[in-house]
Amino acid sequence: MQCLLPRWRQVLIFQSPRQLVSHGAGTLGAVTGGLLVFNGLLRLFGYGPLHADVIVGTLVGSLAGSLRAPFEVLPFQWRLTTACPAIAAAKATGILAGIKYHPAERGVGRTLYRLAVPWYLAWLEWRESAVEVRVDGSDVTITGARIAVRRLHQAFQDMGITRGGEAEI
Repeated sequence: MQCLLPRWRQVLIFQSPRQLVSHGAGTLGAVTGGLLVFNGLLRLFGYGPLHADVIVGTLVGSLAGSLRAPFEVLPFQWRLTTACPAIAAAKATGILAGIKYHPAERGVGRTLYRLAVPWYLAWLEWRESAVEVRVDGSDVTITGARIAVRRLHQAFQDMGITRGGEAEI
């Protein structure tokens, strides 16, 4: 597996303005809601309001922790060579369906999978999380979100299909 972005670009985790805005809005909303509930519970039990250092520490910690999500959708690629690429592509379809990816576009030797998101969370869907499975001769190239490509790689290794980058199908 290899990242498709140069090293310097991997530091800039967000790949698009839409991803930055939806991540920022979701994180800010969740942190604000959590702080309001926590502050309300403190007051309900007779304690004073939250101190500024607790609020700042919570904001910094939650923002730092929330950066894992955009890091996991950085574009990665994995290529395997097999005698039966159609079987490998079919197995990839099953594995992706297990982690809630569904086929969105099909072309000759190419299938694009998108993460199935409920309609009320559609504004949080990132096109960066898409996964493409391309079959070209005996090569199967899987390109997409780091977390999905890594899951496919691990599943193929667990099935005993790959050893390194070579398939044994």
